[in-house]
Amino acid sequence: MCLYGTYKIVNIINPNQNKKQVAIDACISEEIQTLNDEGIITLGCCCSHGKAGQITEYENEFGRWKVPENPPHVLISEESAELARAMGYIPYPYHYSDGTTNGVWQMNLKSGCLTEKECEEWHHLNKLNYKKNLGIIV
Repeated sequence: MCLYGTYKIVNIINPNQNKKQVAIDACISEEIQTLNDEGIITLGCCCSHGKAGQITEYENEFGRWKVPENPPHVLISEESAELARAMGYIPYPYHYSDGTTNGVWQMNLKSGCLTEKECEEWHHLNKLNYKKNLGIIV
């Protein structure tokens, strides 16, 4: 898992995205590239930066919330859910705060790390400084 601000460029197939390449958290970028290469339309993703399970607070028009941070995950188009299942993933509907799904599904990734210690190890293995905002790496 990489610290916030460490990215790699990935080619995506989302027909509703005006870009064909996007910056993705580096530690999950290979898996996200593979998903797109296999025909899964990815809509967004996050490696959680070693904070999976930690409680975070946020506020929106529906109230104030305390929730655990997700493990590394990706949002996919509903039309990609069956293909994702065929690849061994377990996608499920993503619900926005107002209860709608808008054709968006979520699934946990197989790559990335859950703790800050694993994040530090990823940086070490990839010969990168253990600091935030390294930018786009190759």
